[in-house]
Amino acid sequence: MTAIMKFAKQARTTIKVIFNIPDYDKYLKHQQDHHPDQTPRTEKEYYMDCLKDRYESGKIRGCC
Repeated sequence: MTAIMKFAKQARTTIKVIFNIPDYDKYLKHQQDHHPDQTPRTEKEYYMDCLKDRYESGKIRGCC
């Protein structure tokens, strides 16, 4: 992997963490490693569940 590609991947990961953007690839890896007997959610289901968890709890996580 070239240095530029490695930097771009790290930058993308950092941005996702800063803005609390769910990482579907990380979720799939976790499912494969820890729950191989379960069928993972689709990408749309995963993002919808993340949005639901974030906004329907009554507490919005953030600076304010």
